[in-house]
Amino acid sequence: MVGRRSSDRRYPMLDRFDSGMVALAIILMLLSVTDSVFTLTLISRGGTEVNPFMNALLGHSVWAFTTVKMLLTAIPAVVLVAAGNLLLFNRWRARSILAAMVGLYVGLIAYEVILLSIS
Repeated sequence: MVGRRSSDRRYPMLDRFDSGMVALAIILMLLSVTDSVFTLTLISRGGTEVNPFMNALLGHSVWAFTTVKMLLTAIPAVVLVAAGNLLLFNRWRARSILAAMVGLYVGLIAYEVILLSIS
C-alpha cells in the first residue's frame, strides 16, 4: 500500500468503489426484489415461507416482510462494497462474498421458477 498515510494503512476501506462491486450489489438487490415477488406469488398459490422469522413477518404484514427482507439484503451489500478489498474472516475477500451471495440468489430464483412452473 504505497502512497498511504501510515494512519490509513490499517483499514483501507472506502477508498474507491469498484464498478464491478457496485454492479454486483445492484444485481443482488434486484434478485432480492425478484425473490420477494416470487415468494409472495408462491404463497398466494398455497405455498409457505420456510424461514420462521420471515414467516412471522408475513403474518404481521407484507410490508413488514418486504421492508425487513430488503434491509437484510441492502445493509450487507453496502458493507461488502465498502470493504471490497479487505480480507474478511481472515479467509475471503469481501468481493468474493458478494459474488457468492449473487450466485446463491441466482440458484434460489431458479428454484422458485421451477416451483412456479409446477404450481
